[in-house]
Amino acid sequence: MKFVVAVSSIALIASVAVAKPLSQDAALKIMHERHEGMETIGKANRDLRRELTSDTPNMATVKTAASQVANLAGKSSHWFPAGTGPELGKTGAKPEIWQQPADFNAKLKDFQGAAKALQVAAAKGDAGASKAAYASLGKTCNACHETYRMDMHH
Repeated sequence: MKFVVAVSSIALIASVAVAKPLSQDAALKIMHERHEGMETIGKANRDLRRELTSDTPNMATVKTAASQVANLAGKSSHWFPAGTGPELGKTGAKPEIWQQPADFNAKLKDFQGAAKALQVAAAKGDAGASKAAYASLGKTCNACHETYRMDMHH
């Protein structure tokens, strides 16, 4: 039994030791995907804000934008691997993302849950529930951006 545990431990350590960091090309590709994804989320957010602050929101537009945000939110867990921070190039991602991964991932998970909740409310065509879900989504965006996003001027 001790031998099996020792061999398993050695195998685990060896697998961690040989894990290769991302190549520069792979890291830059992920950074580009992250940037494009966040830009698309921002555009969808503008559509959501316009519709959900109007007296008569176009729920088809809300549904489309909410689905876009939820889809990209689901992909966002893969947008922040080590080696894709400001040390590599221009990004709005602060180093704190990789310095405080537990807190960042908790905030990311909150965002993903809020995006899914908005998608569900929008799919039902419920303007009131969509407005409430959108407010919750905004809180998750702000919570993360306060700590983990640099001001970007395009």
